[in-house]
Amino acid sequence: MRVLVRNAATLYGAHVLGLIVPLLTVPYLARVLRPEGWGMVLFAQSFAAWMTLVLEYGFDLSGTRAVARVRQGPPAVLSEVVAGVQGARLLVLFVTQLVLGVAFLAVPAARPHVALFAWAWAFAVARGLSPVWYFFGQERMRGAAAVDAGAKVLAALGVFVWVRGPEDGWRVLALQALTAAAALLWLTVRMYRSVPLRIPTLRESWATLRDGFGIFLFRSASGLYVNANAFILGLLASPAAVGFFGGAERIIRAAINLFYPLSQTLFPRLSHLTATDPPAAERVLRYGLLVMVGAGTAMGAVAFAAAPFLVRLLLGPGYDAAVPVLRILALLPPVIAVGTIFGIQWALPSGLEKPFIRLVLAAGALNLALAPVVVPLWGAEGMALAVVAAEVFVAGGLLAVFRVRGGRLWPLRVPGVEPQ
Repeated sequence: MRVLVRNAATLYGAHVLGLIVPLLTVPYLARVLRPEGWGMVLFAQSFAAWMTLVLEYGFDLSGTRAVARVRQGPPAVLSEVVAGVQGARLLVLFVTQLVLGVAFLAVPAARPHVALFAWAWAFAVARGLSPVWYFFGQERMRGAAAVDAGAKVLAALGVFVWVRGPEDGWRVLALQALTAAAALLWLTVRMYRSVPLRIPTLRESWATLRDGFGIFLFRSASGLYVNANAFILGLLASPAAVGFFGGAERIIRAAINLFYPLSQTLFPRLSHLTATDPPAAERVLRYGLLVMVGAGTAMGAVAFAAAPFLVRLLLGPGYDAAVPVLRILALLPPVIAVGTIFGIQWALPSGLEKPFIRLVLAAGALNLALAPVVVPLWGAEGMALAVVAAEVFVAGGLLAVFRVRGGRLWPLRVPGVEPQ
């Protein structure tokens, strides 16, 4: 438990630093770029975020889990895992470039902004190929978290120097891409100092892709209602509407992202304990449930009550339409907390990938189906309603699976663990 607390504290320190400093750029960019210009930047960043999910191929979960399971075994086995993941990511990179080239030509809104989307592509590649999963699986998080946070801080500071008007929106993505590339290089060198460099074969790369396909489906589908919302909205509404929605979403996601360090800390530990000490895994899961759901409820209540103040403070004049959007999105923190605990922290370590993935795929389809209906009716607020509906669908479905498997919600009793 001491190691768990230390890792969580390390990740929280780095994450808060990497979150707060870029968040300080939101008031600046919202004012300097104005709703239309900032809406295009958010449109490109949403594209980059979803592309990053594809390039990661879920290895932030499956790669972390694989390393956590073999880290105490022979070095040759660990080297084989790393080679398989690296080779698989290069295959994904090759295939996605062809698909994305066609997609770019098919989206009329992107064509006048070639520089913006070229830098968005570079940023996605640098983030998507990051080997941070290796360090999380080893539970050696300090250095990796510091490098990742440092890259975000440098990019944010550069915004205040080089972004001066609506025509400079591409520089936001350029700064993020260059700093992410530096972090990628640094972490890759550090990884290969601790594990022998081994050239992956096509066979083991393909086998790694096949083994991780389930989690890849989960990550990609979840991106349809987590990361791609501004991109979807940009296809259906004006850049200003994207700015209103994206501004509100940035505010609420800043709160939700505080879950990330705890989730990343819990996952390798639960993956290890589920196989070696189920009662201890249940205790850790109970701790995570109390902390994350309690914090999520508090976050949502504050965001709903303080929405007008937060919009005025962080976005400035001209963004009044973001207030009702933020109030709708304030439902997300407690709902996502439930989904994270019973999905990533319980279903995946317990080997229940299939029902989890089916739920996420259905939620992604639900979000895509609702958007063309609700956006023409209610604009940015409609997009917010579609996102909330998708997250509620996932959380409710996971609770149903937990109960069907014989789990008890309170006091928490995990299926397959004998009462003590």
